[in-house]
Amino acid sequence: MHLVWIRTQEGETVIEDLEVPSTKQVRGYETVALPLGGAIFRTRQPAVDMDFHNAPRRQIVVPLEGEVEIETGSGEVRLISPGMALLADDLTGQGHKSKFRPKNATMLFLLLPDDLDPAIWRK
Repeated sequence: MHLVWIRTQEGETVIEDLEVPSTKQVRGYETVALPLGGAIFRTRQPAVDMDFHNAPRRQIVVPLEGEVEIETGSGEVRLISPGMALLADDLTGQGHKSKFRPKNATMLFLLLPDDLDPAIWRK
């Protein structure tokens, strides 16, 4: 499973691609169960452009309907669409810009514990 990871490095938000290992199962490929601190569904998300901000918590953002565009201070942009996932982990520093599209989007937020180190999924 591919994850786009945004994290803080030397005060700046950087983007890194991660690959959560999966194994072939009867119904397709599956990762191991990830430890979660909870899940939040957001419905009727308005179309909104957010200036630089930090992630409110460590979370995997999964667009179920609609998409979110992420931009770092260096100008790198990624579009996260249904079927993709964003690991928002830039809790300090400059942060990132977000654009949620279209209005009435539905997002799933999977809250991650502090002791989970995403670096284990580096390619």
